[in-house]
Amino acid sequence: MRWQLVDQGRGTGQAQVVESDGDWAVVEATQPFPIGATLRGVEAETGTEYRIKVRGGKKLRDGCYRVEGRFVGMTREERERLLASLSVPSPSAPAETS
Repeated sequence: MRWQLVDQGRGTGQAQVVESDGDWAVVEATQPFPIGATLRGVEAETGTEYRIKVRGGKKLRDGCYRVEGRFVGMTREERERLLASLSVPSPSAPAETS
């Protein structure tokens, strides 16, 4: 699931949820977020805003950061939509062969 980051005084950016159990998430973002900050991202398709309270993070490569934290203020429907989007293989992923 891809998000447009909400401008919180540092400009906009992009983020993608890499993994989640519905309560906690790992996100790759184009901006760093300090511990205790709230990452706010809007899903373009539905306009839903997701918020993550940051627990930690690190720089991965030039211009990309791994951010870990827990979701706050998420409804059951939003959680289900998020988990469903993570279970769908991405178009760039190779197909499994048996």
